[in-house]
Amino acid sequence: MQYSALPLLDHPLATLRKVRTDDIEPWCRILSQPVVYEHTSWNLSGADDLRPYLETETTPASVRRLAVVRRDNGAFIGSAGFHSVSATNRTAEMAYDLDPSAWGQGIARAACESLARWAFNHLGLMRVQATPLASNARSQHVLEACAFQREGLLRRYRQVRGAAGDFWIYARLAP
Repeated sequence: MQYSALPLLDHPLATLRKVRTDDIEPWCRILSQPVVYEHTSWNLSGADDLRPYLETETTPASVRRLAVVRRDNGAFIGSAGFHSVSATNRTAEMAYDLDPSAWGQGIARAACESLARWAFNHLGLMRVQATPLASNARSQHVLEACAFQREGLLRRYRQVRGAAGDFWIYARLAP
């Protein structure tokens, strides 16, 4: 299954586009900020770790991250997208990150909603899930605002920079 159009972000301040080479450095700076880093499972050693997200294929299995950019000047302010995409099972895991300067403006919520609708309506997925760290209350709030259901606590689910981390699992099913 191919996709030909990116999801549309219904937000007055931001939009989505493919990740470009010039996004890598600002993305790394965002993810390296302690207030962002502490609530993610990223384990970056540098900007080169983000280069695989420049993938140009257009198949559901290649869907990774899209750039979240300001509408007024095109500045990179974060990313949103999927990983663990399974065309066979018609599922994917959503993830997103934003520069703290963009927090509290509804951008993460709009991106989450847009990506979920796109996954169901355009990719034909049946389930989109997300696994925020148990400490990431902001992300949990975003998911709940976008009709994701909390399914349970995944204890010691993933390694987070060398330590086992607890994650909540949320899911939204296709209508």
